Amino acid sequence: MPHDLASLTELSTLEHLLSTQGVEALLAALDSALAQTPEDARVPREDGPTVGPKTLRVLRKAIALDAGFLRAHPEALFQCLYNRLRWYDAPDAAAHYSGAGAKPWSDPEAHLHSLAAQWRRQREAAGGSSWVESLLPLRGALEGVDEVLWHDSQVLCAAFDPSGTRLATGSWSDGHNVRVWDAATARSLQVMEGHEGEVRGIAWSADGKRLASGSRDHDARIWDAETGAQLHAFTGQEGQVTSVAFSPEGTLLAVGNLGWRIHLYDVASGKRVRTLQGHQQSVLSVAFHPSGRWLASGASDDTVRVWDVETGAQVARLDSDTSVGTVAFSPDGEWLAWAALDGVAVARTRDWKRMEGLKGEGRYSQVSWLGTSRLGLLRYDRLELLELGDGVTLWTRPYASDGHERGAAFSPDLKHFALTAADGGVLLSELHAPTPPTLLAEEHRVVNLWGRAEGNIAIAKRYDAAFAIDARGHMRAVPAEANESGLQPWRFSPDGALAAYPVLHLHEEPPRRGVQLIDVERLVPVRELSVPPLEGRDASKKLTLEPPMAFSPDGQWLAAVIEIGVVRVWRVADGKLRHTLKGPVTPVSLVEFTPDGAYVVSGHAEASRLMVHDMGTGALVLDTQAMLKPAPAYAAAARAPRIAVGRASGELEVFDLSAGFRRVLQPSNEPVIAVRLSDDGGRVAACSLDDRVRLFDAGTGGLLYEVPHPAMPFSVAMEGDWLVTRSDDQTTRFFDLATGAPRAVIQGNAEPEEVTRRQYWEVLGEGPVAFHRRTDPVPMAYFPDVLEEDLILRDGLVVARGRTLRDFLYVLRLHDAQGGA
Repeated sequence: MPHDLASLTELSTLEHLLSTQGVEALLAALDSALAQTPEDARVPREDGPTVGPKTLRVLRKAIALDAGFLRAHPEALFQCLYNRLRWYDAPDAAAHYSGAGAKPWSDPEAHLHSLAAQWRRQREAAGGSSWVESLLPLRGALEGVDEVLWHDSQVLCAAFDPSGTRLATGSWSDGHNVRVWDAATARSLQVMEGHEGEVRGIAWSADGKRLASGSRDHDARIWDAETGAQLHAFTGQEGQVTSVAFSPEGTLLAVGNLGWRIHLYDVASGKRVRTLQGHQQSVLSVAFHPSGRWLASGASDDTVRVWDVETGAQVARLDSDTSVGTVAFSPDGEWLAWAALDGVAVARTRDWKRMEGLKGEGRYSQVSWLGTSRLGLLRYDRLELLELGDGVTLWTRPYASDGHERGAAFSPDLKHFALTAADGGVLLSELHAPTPPTLLAEEHRVVNLWGRAEGNIAIAKRYDAAFAIDARGHMRAVPAEANESGLQPWRFSPDGALAAYPVLHLHEEPPRRGVQLIDVERLVPVRELSVPPLEGRDASKKLTLEPPMAFSPDGQWLAAVIEIGVVRVWRVADGKLRHTLKGPVTPVSLVEFTPDGAYVVSGHAEASRLMVHDMGTGALVLDTQAMLKPAPAYAAAARAPRIAVGRASGELEVFDLSAGFRRVLQPSNEPVIAVRLSDDGGRVAACSLDDRVRLFDAGTGGLLYEVPHPAMPFSVAMEGDWLVTRSDDQTTRFFDLATGAPRAVIQGNAEPEEVTRRQYWEVLGEGPVAFHRRTDPVPMAYFPDVLEEDLILRDGLVVARGRTLRDFLYVLRLHDAQGGA
């Protein structure tokens, strides 16, 4: 039965089509309905907005953006559509965008956000399943011609084939770093495996049958563009390969590298024909003249050189005012262009004489000829189309700079362009299409997140500023002086009322370190904690020092490090210094209070020493050896005065702090790298480098059981009936606490302590993030994007930083069908 405008704007119809026939069938149904629906058609919905052809177009684009995720998780269709449509044309979306592009929220017929709201009401009335709501707009245009070709890592270069129907890309991906795409459908056609380093240069042969690529791994390769088969590998180059180019007739391949050389290879045999030498520094770009007679090269020795391909002789040298990373001949062969310091330089090829002056404005990283009189140019923040004769800029496409190297390509028919990016997305669009508004989150990337799990607030840090996000998802400004913390972490009191961050006053003489306390509710400074450093312990000039600090469990005390090898303890209420706890003259890497607040624990990773001081008297009660790198092998029982440490010798030592009793266990002869005590202190678990986790009776020292792992386990926790581990193969495992029997395996990284303690926890890995309920190995919901880190505040509010969309800020809300958030 064919579907029409009315039926395809019903969520139930879309869900049925997806679940029974798949994504492709759903997209085809939308395409069919669009083809049969007049542009002026309108259908009013009961208790909802009036829909039309634009509704179908936006729905189709939204589904296409999340197609890969929906193939694996068709149950998430409502979530994907809601998170896209809700922010598409809603009035409150305007605050999240900038630029002069089309603004859907200004359209008199704006209605997609209302459709999303209607679907949400229907779903909530029917008691839908758990889902993840985005409280901020997501990346991805829902109208226009922009397409994004996603890779799993940074893309450095791209090139259209001679017909303009295919696009080749080179990326940082491990092994799968050369790809060929259908430019019309944005579908991946081929993935070439072979390069072990990122691909920095890519080029097509004139007949479109072969593709060449060069990589950081000092090699270049030629591929069959149709089958993906490798035809030749040119390994052992003198340096990273930066640029490759086929001769016009397709018989030669030029390979430029950071070892100052250019090699010419016979494409048929794969044999080296000759080597061009003369540059005094790294070769960055190569290009053949349309006749095939000459090859031009640009290098970091601030020169462009022209070579006779037949003899290898240098026929011209053109000096530049900066490194030359891009050179290009005009299609008629009359001109050679390259990027100079403040524009584009052009020389005549009949006499290699450089024209006076420069074209364009600013520093360009790529120059391409679009016909015989126009240049396509790439700058750090925009693409340009420049008329060479009068220097007029005919077209620009701005984009948000991510601070990383990009590449661009223009199709031979001069209709399309491609723009690479560090987040793995290659923008494919039409040259003169309207520019969509810019999502501010793409311009303001977040590099750090700090907060307390299930707390009230998170701090998001950009390079230039910090801001707060509360448990309602609202963003708030922090005091201007908070930016003095740089990228140093913030800490929060157990009740969430106070935050602390380290400060370094370089403008004072002598420079001084301290700790600033902030009232979290009002986000205003409370007081600074600081004292002059002890003799020989000053750390004010150690700018990279990350000073640890911790609030006591009752929030009344703060222990912090502002000098070398010393822990200071202040009373929070009035800033009075209570204790000065000295250790070895090495940086303090760990500061914690025991769960009962009776002791202060400090670790010195360089000395492999762990020290415990009595909070009441300041007296040292324990000084012992412990593994503290790369992470502390230390644990404290929640309801007993007992701690445990692991050692490089393979020993596991348990201390009863109140009784002064200690017990030494020997799990293995391999280092113990992580330990965990049960809340009552009765059992202790240890992870060792022999790929085993062992559980002991902490009182008797008896081994209860051991569980072998296929890869090194480096974190463990226990709670209720569960023992949970995390290992080096990016896997989280669940075991029966009583017997050690395996119960569940989850692919991805979850912190065992969060699995066992938190209302909600997450699994991060190379794919979509999975959210879980406490100790439940079955996911409650998925979110499509790959996250680098996240923080789950109270009521299921998630603040996260993207990995695929590098440093992109996400603010999410978990909706639990079981009555959670």
